Amino acid sequence: MCSFNLIQFLLVTFVLSLCLASNSNLLNVTDRRLDDTVDPVIIVPGIFGSQLDGKWNKTTSPHYYCYKTVPDWTTLWLCFQSMVPKVIDCWVDNMLLNFTENSFRNRDGVETKVNDFGGTGGVENIDKNGYYPYMKALVDGIAAIPGYEKGVNLRAAPYDFRYGANSPIGKLFLKDLQNLIEDTYVKNKGRKINIIAHSMGNLYMLEFFKTVSSSWKSKFIKRYIAVSGVFGGSVKSIRALVSGEIESIPRVLVDANAVRAFQRSFQSIYWLLPRKELWGADEPLVFTPDKNYTVNDYADLLDDAGFPDGREILKTLDGSIDFKDPGVDVYCIHGSDIPTAAQFRWKPKYFPDYQPDQIDGPGDGTVNQRSLELCTKFKRLKDHKVYPGIKFGEHMQILLNPDVIQYIKDVVSETAIQDQSNNTELVF
Repeated sequence: MCSFNLIQFLLVTFVLSLCLASNSNLLNVTDRRLDDTVDPVIIVPGIFGSQLDGKWNKTTSPHYYCYKTVPDWTTLWLCFQSMVPKVIDCWVDNMLLNFTENSFRNRDGVETKVNDFGGTGGVENIDKNGYYPYMKALVDGIAAIPGYEKGVNLRAAPYDFRYGANSPIGKLFLKDLQNLIEDTYVKNKGRKINIIAHSMGNLYMLEFFKTVSSSWKSKFIKRYIAVSGVFGGSVKSIRALVSGEIESIPRVLVDANAVRAFQRSFQSIYWLLPRKELWGADEPLVFTPDKNYTVNDYADLLDDAGFPDGREILKTLDGSIDFKDPGVDVYCIHGSDIPTAAQFRWKPKYFPDYQPDQIDGPGDGTVNQRSLELCTKFKRLKDHKVYPGIKFGEHMQILLNPDVIQYIKDVVSETAIQDQSNNTELVF
């Protein structure tokens, strides 16, 4: 009879092999010109919304059954087989970022890239097998409009969501995004581009609009459609850094502490912390038996949670957390009236390694209402749609809402009511 350890080794090896085998060929973006009667669309996804591929040649691994060398591109995010107990340690080791000399980079020996930049395959589903749809309903809805074709005038800009926009990787993405917009403009006979961004993709868009001139925006951008924008941060990010957040990951059997290490290594999680402009110094966000913490206390919070590197990581956000008007026409869409984490309370002996009690406030289930509504401050806001309730406006569910998809289709095809300046409409 085989020993338990041998059986476990064989099982883990089999699961890892499945993950490697699930890698698919990348789609090629066509260079063909198409119908010039519709305005092109480029989609910018949110955090965890871009498929990531990786390959590695490492000298160490967390366990004997973890592959040290994988020479061919394979799926890193999202591979469900990597989420099983024991195997998840191998996956976390490859997803982690190293923070050295005030900069972020992959683990030694690990290379990563996004899947299908310029096509839509890297954002339609979070996994390549299509088990966890993301933008697919929206992409298919727009593709059904006569004149649109995926990869030609319906495109996407996936990015490595582990980084913030002011990192070297983030800045490279912003340049790639500009090139994609200009390329799409040329290939579609000078038609201006509709930008659709979701969640953290809206933070990337605000940073992008800072990098281009007003004349550039006038030439290339038709409008900016902001869906569930985390413009002022999200209280949920605090839990991710302190105890680990698994609600943003598909519901599988995952120990929150098992993913806390890689979440703490992501610059983007810090970028999502609630902003001082929206949360006051007299408004505690974290309660512990020994101390309470506000937006002014993030460095102390991370120190007390046993992660002193967080203090230096917070400094890397300088210049990327100020709120600036995008300078383009904006259509803002988000949910409301859904219980959303507003504060966390850790019981005695629970801080920081166990999950806290959650005190809810208004929002879309992920992003707080005051953060979502920052879009109403934009000078060229053309329309503001609010979808109350979990069924219609939840942070991810909103992308499946037929009314939202139809509204976006109407806007990009210009059949929606025009120039609804600063008009807030509750949609039930």
